[in-house]
Amino acid sequence: MSGHSFFRPVPLQATLALLAAAAVGGLPQAHAATNLFNVYAGAAYARSNLRAKDSNPAPFNGGGPLSAFNRSDAGYQFSLGVRGLELLGAEVDYFDLGSGSASGAYMPAGTSPGTVSGATLSQKGEAAFAMLYLPVPIVDIYLKAGVDRITSDLGAQFTPVIYCPIGSCRVPAEHLALHATTTGLALGAGAQWQFGNWGIRAEYERFTALGEHPDLVSVGVVWTFL
Repeated sequence: MSGHSFFRPVPLQATLALLAAAAVGGLPQAHAATNLFNVYAGAAYARSNLRAKDSNPAPFNGGGPLSAFNRSDAGYQFSLGVRGLELLGAEVDYFDLGSGSASGAYMPAGTSPGTVSGATLSQKGEAAFAMLYLPVPIVDIYLKAGVDRITSDLGAQFTPVIYCPIGSCRVPAEHLALHATTTGLALGAGAQWQFGNWGIRAEYERFTALGEHPDLVSVGVVWTFL
């Protein structure tokens, strides 16, 4: 029987020691695998340009569509993304471009003259991007392209002017209330400075909504789950 001592059961203490050594030896490989993809979350303050126009070709008794609303406001943005293989990544953003109002500054783009008062616009939505990081030292420079989904609420009071044989006469004001959700192309570019898990990011994004291109410039912070 002594010739078969090689096949004797291994003591429990030795088995546990071998398993512990194998686990410790495998830690660097597991850590390297988790670092292939770095997940991050961010929040930013934005300065936005709200832009939209009435898509109806002949509102206001055929007076023509409301010309583009263009107004600046403060907004915010939240981001969640993943970066892998150094140069590639993906990101989803939720943003609120804020709201704006103006009085008497917009005219219909048709033949019937009139005045627009109380024009208001609010826009918010989300976007999904593919990210490309440029091989630049010290700072991360990136480009992003994807699709957006934006909800716009556009309102206004339009008072047309009808020319009468003697002088001119006004008709009652018409109210425009447009609520629409649209999808379109979204583009952006930015720079990010990383300090350990924290980062500071500045970027520009351009969206598509109601035939116009609202955009934003933002500055914010990013936390990377290393």
